[in-house]
Amino acid sequence: MKKYHLSLQWKFLLSILLIISPVLGAIFIWAAIQSERHTVEQVTIRARVLTRQVILTRQWVSDCGGVLALREGRDVAGCYDDCDLKTTEGTYQRFTPSMVTKKLSQYSFQQDLYHFRLVGLNPMNSENRADPFEEEALGRFENEHADEIFRIETQEGKTYFRYMVPLFTDATCMKCHRNDKFTEGSVMGGLSVFLPADRMKSSIAENHLKLAVSGIMFIILTVSVLFVMVRRIVIKPLKEMENATAAICENPKERVSISTGDEFERLGRTFNIMAERLDQERDLLEERIDRATCDLARANQELQTLDQLKSDFIANMSHELRSPLTVIRGGVDYLHRTLRGTENRKYLSIMDKNLARLIHLVSDLFDFTRIEAKKADWSFERENLSQLIRESAEIIGPIAADKNIALKYDYPGDIFVEMDMERIEQVLINLIDNAIKFSEPGTEIRMEAWNDEDMVRVSVRDHGIGISQKNLEAIFKKFHTLPSSGKRYKGTGLGLAICKGIIEAHDGRIWAERANGRGSVFFFTLLLSGPRMGTS
Repeated sequence: MKKYHLSLQWKFLLSILLIISPVLGAIFIWAAIQSERHTVEQVTIRARVLTRQVILTRQWVSDCGGVLALREGRDVAGCYDDCDLKTTEGTYQRFTPSMVTKKLSQYSFQQDLYHFRLVGLNPMNSENRADPFEEEALGRFENEHADEIFRIETQEGKTYFRYMVPLFTDATCMKCHRNDKFTEGSVMGGLSVFLPADRMKSSIAENHLKLAVSGIMFIILTVSVLFVMVRRIVIKPLKEMENATAAICENPKERVSISTGDEFERLGRTFNIMAERLDQERDLLEERIDRATCDLARANQELQTLDQLKSDFIANMSHELRSPLTVIRGGVDYLHRTLRGTENRKYLSIMDKNLARLIHLVSDLFDFTRIEAKKADWSFERENLSQLIRESAEIIGPIAADKNIALKYDYPGDIFVEMDMERIEQVLINLIDNAIKFSEPGTEIRMEAWNDEDMVRVSVRDHGIGISQKNLEAIFKKFHTLPSSGKRYKGTGLGLAICKGIIEAHDGRIWAERANGRGSVFFFTLLLSGPRMGTS
C-alpha cells in the first residue's frame, strides 16, 4: 500500500481546513435557517396584523348593524333584506359584514397586495366554500383549538403565504344565521389570507446566496491568515533548524541562528549548545581513536614479531630434535634385535611407542610452522586423484583391519588434478586415520570423489562418536583436541590444522559436517587446474 508523505505546512493547512470548514459551515447554515425563520416570522406578523384589522372592521360593521353603500345598478348579494335608504344622491343599500369583507378583499387584490376571504365547511354562499388547506385548518380549529394555521403554497405558478384564523359565532352573527346549526362561541368559519410570497422566496434565496458567498470568503480568509501565521511562526523556524542541521552535517562549526523571541529561539540556543558539546566530544573521540590505533598497530607489530619468533623457535627446535630422535630410533631398533627377555621387551615396546609419538609430534610441528610461515616447498603436477585415494586407503588399511573397520571406496574413474601429490596424500591419510581413531569396531569408513564443475570434491564419512555443532570449526585450529564419551583420544592437535593449510595452499576449502544419524563427514575441494595465483 502506497503511503503519501505530506510536509508539516500542508498538514497544518489540512488540519485548519478540517476544523474551520465544518465549524464555520455549521454557523452559516444555522444563520441561514435563522434568517429564513425570521423572514417567515415577519410575514406571519404581517398576516396577523392584516387579519386583526379585517376582523376589527368586520366586528365594527356587525356592531353598527351594517354599512350603507350607494347602489350601483342592480342589487348586490350579501345585503340586508330590509328596505333601502333613498336620498337625493341615490339609493343606499345596507351591506352585511360578509359583503364588506369581500369588497375589501377585491380592492386589495386589484392592487396586487393581498386578498382574503371568509370560508366555511357549509357556507350559504358557494364562493365561500373551503379549499383543502382551509378544510384542514377548520378541522384543526374545531378539534385541536388551534389559534392560527399558516403554510407556504404554490398556486398557478405563484407562491403564496397562506394564513388562516378561526371565526367564532356571537350574538350579532345569529341575526343572519339563526336558521344555521351554530351556537354562540362555536367555530362558524375562518378568515383565510393570501399574501404573495414570491418576493419573500427570492429574498430568502438571496440571503442564502449572500451567506454562502460570505461564508466561503470568510473560510478562505481565515484559513489563509492562519496558514500564513503558522508558516511564519512555526514552519519558517523549523525550516531554518533543518537547514542549520544539514549545514552542521557538512561543517560541524556551523550554528543555528533563530531570532523569534519564543520557544524556537530557545530551542536554537539549546541546539547550538548540543552541537558544541558534540563537536568537543568528537574531537576527543578522534584523539582517543588515533591513540588507540597507534597502540593497536604497535601491539599488532609486537604480536607479529612474537609470532614470527615462536614459529622460528618451533621450526628450529623441530629441526634440532630430528637428529637426536633419529639416533634414539636407531638405538631402540638395535635393542629390538638384541634383547630377548620378556620384561625387557615389554619396557622396550613402551619406549618405542612413545618415541614414535614424539617423532610424529616433531614432524607435525615442523610441517605446520613451515606452512604457517609460507615457507613450505610445493610441487604441483597433474596427478590422478582417484588412484591416490585408493593408494592411501591401502597404506592405512592394516590399521583399520586391526580395529575391524572396513574401508569402502567406489573408484569413480580417473580424475586428474593439478596438485602436490605428497601433500594431498598427507591430508587423505590424516583424515582416514582420524576416522579410524574415532570409529567403533565393526563399522565402516566410506570415501568418495566426484567432479563439481571446475573442481573436484572429496569426502571421508565415518560412523564414530560425531562432532558437536560448536566444534565443527574449532577442530581446524592448532592444538585443538576433541574429548568425547569419557575417552580422550591422543593426538597433537595439529593434524587438521596442517590439512587446512595444505588445502588452502591449493585454493581449496576443507570443512566438516555432522552426518545423518551418527558420525561425521569431512569434505575438501581442489581446483582441477591447480591454484590460481600459485603458492610460495
